[in-house]
Amino acid sequence: MRSLSLYITASLLACSVSAANTGGNKKFPDYSMVLIGGGLQSCSSANTRACAEPDVFSEAAKSADVFSLSAANLNNIASDSFWSSERAIEQQQTLALLQFVRSRLTTERVSERELVRLWRSAEIEIDGIWVSGRENYNQLSDRERDFVLDNLQVMAIAPGNTNRRSQPQRQKEYANLAKTSDAFSVELYRKIVELAQQVAGPTRKPRLLVVTASGRDPYAAVDFYTNLFDEAGAEVSWLPINAAYRAAQQNRVDNDPSCAQLPQYLAAYHGTYQRERIYPDLMQQQMTFCQQGSEAAVEQIRRADAIFINGGDQSLTLQAFRQEDGSASAELKQLQSMLAAGQIIVAGTSAGTAVMSGASYAGRNTPMISNGDSYNAMQFGAFDLPAPKPGCDKDQSCSNGLAENHLTFTSTGGLGLFPWGVLDTHFSERGRQGRLIRLQYDTQTRFGFGVDEATALLVGFDTAENAPEVKMAVLGAAGVYVVDNQNTVAEGEGSAAAIRGVTTHYLTRDDTLEIKDGVLRTRFAEWKFAPSNTQAPMLSSGELFERDNYKQLAHLLCLTQSRKADGKAVKVGQGHQISLYKDHSSYTRQGIFRLQDSEVQYCSYRNLMMDIQPVL
Repeated sequence: MRSLSLYITASLLACSVSAANTGGNKKFPDYSMVLIGGGLQSCSSANTRACAEPDVFSEAAKSADVFSLSAANLNNIASDSFWSSERAIEQQQTLALLQFVRSRLTTERVSERELVRLWRSAEIEIDGIWVSGRENYNQLSDRERDFVLDNLQVMAIAPGNTNRRSQPQRQKEYANLAKTSDAFSVELYRKIVELAQQVAGPTRKPRLLVVTASGRDPYAAVDFYTNLFDEAGAEVSWLPINAAYRAAQQNRVDNDPSCAQLPQYLAAYHGTYQRERIYPDLMQQQMTFCQQGSEAAVEQIRRADAIFINGGDQSLTLQAFRQEDGSASAELKQLQSMLAAGQIIVAGTSAGTAVMSGASYAGRNTPMISNGDSYNAMQFGAFDLPAPKPGCDKDQSCSNGLAENHLTFTSTGGLGLFPWGVLDTHFSERGRQGRLIRLQYDTQTRFGFGVDEATALLVGFDTAENAPEVKMAVLGAAGVYVVDNQNTVAEGEGSAAAIRGVTTHYLTRDDTLEIKDGVLRTRFAEWKFAPSNTQAPMLSSGELFERDNYKQLAHLLCLTQSRKADGKAVKVGQGHQISLYKDHSSYTRQGIFRLQDSEVQYCSYRNLMMDIQPVL
C-alpha cells in the first residue's frame, strides 16, 4: 500500500503504515481533503442577507452581538495595562466619547452596528479641543478597537428568561442550509459531510469535529458551525482546541495543565477579552476539556470521521496544534496518522485551508503563508517572521521592522498535511497572485495553489500500483490558480527582482490535476470546449492586483484570440509591470455551468505564462 506519509514527513512513516495496516483493505474516500478558499455565504440568524426568503428564524435565535456601556465596562476599558503611554491620548478620547454616547442612550443594551454608529457620529470638546468620534474610531488599531468592543460586549440572553432565580440562558446563532441562497456554499458544506459518510460507512451518521482555533474569538462561531453541519447531516461536536488550550497544556502547575489561566491565555494569544462573561457555557466546556488533557482530545479525534477548521488567522491554528518548539502535538500526530490511512476527512476554509501547507516536497520544506498583499510582496519580498498584527501601523506596534501589509511566512510550514505547495485563499478576489509568486520565488518552492472564494480544492490519494501520489479536483463557484516554478528564470532582489517564465494554470469547476514523479498534469472537464471568440483585443490593466482585476484580465485572455495582456502594479511611481502571454503550450477551455438559479461562465487555462519586471 502506498502511504501518504511518504509525502508528509519521514518521522510519520512508521505510525502511518501501522494505521493503514490496521484498516485492512478499507477503501480510501474519493477525496480526503476539502480545502475551501473562504467567502462562504450561509443563511443564519446573524446573516439573514444570505437567506433565500425573509423571516427564517424566530426571535429566540441570536441575530447580533449585544453591548452595554455600563460604568463597570467603561472602567475595564480604562485599564492602563493594555494601553501604552504613547497611546494615552487615544485612550482618553475613546473613554470620553463612549461616556458621551452612554449619556445619550435610552436603552441599556445596543447592537454593535448601533454602537459604532453612535460612536463615529459623536463629537465632544476635551480641554478646549473638539474631538470627532469618526477620527477617533479610525485612529485606533484593530487590536485597540477589539479590546474596546470585547469589554463592552455582554451575553445575549434568550427571550423568556424572566425568572431572576434561574441562570440566564445564552442566546445562540442558528443556521439554515435549506434556506441559503448561495447554492455553491451549500454544495461545499454538503460535500464535506458526503465524504465523511464514505469514511463512516452506511450504518450511522458521520461524526464531524468543528475546530474554531483560527478565530480571534474562538467561541463566536461555535454555535453557527455546529448547527450548520448538523443541518448537513452530520453528528457534530466542538473540539475546543486553540492557542489558549495549547498554552495551558504546556504551562503546567504541579504537573497539571494550567486551565484556570485560560482567560489570560486568550488575551495573550488571541487578543480576546471577557469571553467567560459572554460565553459561560462554552468557556466551561473548554475548561473541562482542558483539564482532561490531550489524551481525551486524541480519543475524540480518533472517533471522528471528519474535522473542519474555520477561517481567521492561520498562525493561531498553528499554535493550537503545534508545541512551542514547533513539534507536532499529540492531536496533530493523530490527524496525520488518520489522514495517511484514509480514516478521516480534513476540511478547512480560509485560514483553515492555508494552515494545511507544510512538511517537505522534493527535498524542500513547504512554507505556510501568513500575511501580506501583492504590491508589498513584489516591492519588499517575503520575510520568515511572525505576521504583523492587523492595524499595527496605526499604533506603531508592528515588530521586526515590518509594516502591516508586508509578506510573511513560516518556513517550517503549517500543519504539514498538504506538502505539495503553498496554499493561499480569498485568492482572485483579493488579487493575491503577486504575493504567492513572490513567496515561491523567495523560498524556491515549486508549486503554489490559490483557492478562490466559495471554491474548494479536493485532494485525494489512490493506493493503486501506478497511481499518482496525489490527485486534485476543483468544485464550487470559481477556480484554483496553480503556479509551477520549475522553469522560472529570475534575477535581482527586493523591488529590483525580475521574474520571468512563470507557468500558471487556472482550473475551474470539474477540472482535475495530478502530481506523479514531480510532473503535474491537468485535465479539463469534458463539458468545456475551446473558445470560439475570434476577437483579439488589446488587453491591459492599470491596477492588476487590486480586487479581482487579474482574474478578469486573464479571463479575457482565456476567452479571446489575444496572445498577450499587460498589467501594472504601481504606486507613487514604484512597482512592477506584468505580462501574461500564451505560447505554443497554452490551452484554454470554456463552459457554462448552472446550479439552481446560478449560471456561471468558466474559462480554464493551462500554461499561461507570466513575466514580472520592475518599473524603471
